[in-house]
Amino acid sequence: MSPQLSTRCALALLGAMLFASLMGLLAWGPVGYPAQTDRNTDSRTVLGLVQGWNLLSLLPLFAASVAGTVGLRRHRAGGPRRLAWRLFFGAAMLTTVVGALDHLAPGDVGFLLRQVATASVCVLLSLIYLAERLGPRWVTPGLLAAAVASGPLGGLACAASAAWLGGPDLRWLLWLELLPVLLMPLGVWGLRSDGLRPRDWIVALLWFAAARFVDAADGWVWQASGGVFSGHAVHHLLLAGCIGWLAWRVLRQRPDAPPATHEELAASQRAASLTTSG
Repeated sequence: MSPQLSTRCALALLGAMLFASLMGLLAWGPVGYPAQTDRNTDSRTVLGLVQGWNLLSLLPLFAASVAGTVGLRRHRAGGPRRLAWRLFFGAAMLTTVVGALDHLAPGDVGFLLRQVATASVCVLLSLIYLAERLGPRWVTPGLLAAAVASGPLGGLACAASAAWLGGPDLRWLLWLELLPVLLMPLGVWGLRSDGLRPRDWIVALLWFAAARFVDAADGWVWQASGGVFSGHAVHHLLLAGCIGWLAWRVLRQRPDAPPATHEELAASQRAASLTTSG
């Protein structure tokens, strides 16, 4: 199968998966704010200075985001994805600040702002992934602006639902936050990579998927640990691993390095053919 046909098959599979997931979420019905008792479980003070492990666990995440942001300023690599990576690490850094404010003063507004920022980060990451597999048109300035705006638009939709329909609806934001996980099973792993190697993305997205799972199991982790720490705190640490890994791999790229070796490209084309034909 030619690379062009493999790309078209990947795009068709991508569209089908995204459409099916969105329809499933719409059929699920409105998703409101979690109860305050079920949110940010760990609220104990640590050394009498800060509020719980949730806040302390944000520090590695903030450090990883800063490392990516500062490192890219010194890195000589160019290309259309440079702006996308800078926006991604910068948005991740902003998300940790918003999350810290929400943990210091928990409330519905802070929770919504945290979801808004997280959604934009996830859409940016998804576009970068697609750009490295399907071409730089996925990180054009227009699409990057749309990615940054997707979170705030989802927040406005949630606020409008609360005002007009009697309750908030987080479904759009949740769908945006799950986009990187939805990309994992796609058959585009075998397509030519013009950036990070497939194994780098596999490691990063596995970190991300584990973080989402642990965050969803926040209460269970809290009980299993005997009230020592929450799943939300572990979720912060797993996200720090994801962003730190991406920052390390991106900054290790040589500006003049070829996207892949001849053997890797041949193997990727064979994998793409097997995936799409199956």
